[in-house]
Amino acid sequence: MQPNQQHDIEAINVLLQQIEQSRNLREFETIKLPFELVQAGMSLWESTFHPEVFRQLAGADPETLEAWAIALSQTLNIQLEILNFWLPHLTTLPIPTTLKQKISDRVASINQIANDKSKLIQSAANLLEQEEKLQQSNSELQSLKEKVRQLQEIQTELEATNLDNLQEFITTQTAALEPQQKKLRSLQQQKADLDDHIAALERQQAILKQEIYYWQSRQNRIETSTENTVAELIILTQLQRERLSETLAGELAALQQQRNELTQQQESYHQAQQQLQKAREDFQKYQTATEEAIAALNTHYQSDRALGSLLPIDRNKVDNLFRNAQQTLAEIDQELAAARSKHEQAQQKTRFTF
Repeated sequence: MQPNQQHDIEAINVLLQQIEQSRNLREFETIKLPFELVQAGMSLWESTFHPEVFRQLAGADPETLEAWAIALSQTLNIQLEILNFWLPHLTTLPIPTTLKQKISDRVASINQIANDKSKLIQSAANLLEQEEKLQQSNSELQSLKEKVRQLQEIQTELEATNLDNLQEFITTQTAALEPQQKKLRSLQQQKADLDDHIAALERQQAILKQEIYYWQSRQNRIETSTENTVAELIILTQLQRERLSETLAGELAALQQQRNELTQQQESYHQAQQQLQKAREDFQKYQTATEEAIAALNTHYQSDRALGSLLPIDRNKVDNLFRNAQQTLAEIDQELAAARSKHEQAQQKTRFTF
């Protein structure tokens, strides 16, 4: 980028910033900014498109030059549209007469320039079209010249060639090439047979590929199904294990409770055994004392009865006493029988249920 272009671009950026920062472009200080922006743009035109550039584009890139001319024409047309829209109002606006005249003259100049540019653009388009036609005609001419040259060479070669010798040479070469042609036809037939065989093999290969794909797909489906089944079995096994663990935990808890109850029963049994042993000892003492008392009572009863038969006593009173004594002895016998029964029950084996 050239220094002048850089300077113009910086000026445009400064004006754009000023326009962006301005609140109102219709004030005395800011109303000139849009026009200064257009002037800066035209300065960029001047620094970018100098005459040397036009000459270079005309020789190297005519299409770019045409694009420049079209852009210039469009820009001038837009300017003229705006100026033609403003011109009718200049007569009624309070603007100095000399300034109005300058504006009118310059608008007329721009109109003239725009018309001239339009004519130039139209002429340039016509010239480009003519140039393309000339280039096409030149290409056709060169092609025709090349064909004429080739035909002249063929004619010269034919004039210098002995046709009889050439015919004989062709016949000799044809006869010499006949075995090779037969061999070539045989090879071509073999090649055709091989092509048919290869095509058959390719069809068979395609069928085998389809079968392999089918069996592989089936195997994959079976493997997938097996994996899913195994996964389900694993899940079911885990669930059963969890359920069994819960059941075993309950059974173990119940068993532990029964064990605790058994321990308590064993302790109660030991205590009962101790109490039973003590009761047995007490009963043995009581039985011994009872038997001694019964023996003493019997002895006393027999003695009293013998004395009663020998002595003059009140028989009724003595009989009542004897009956009371017999009744007392009978009650003692009942107590002894009950105590003996309890003692026998205590001697039986205690059973525990688990």
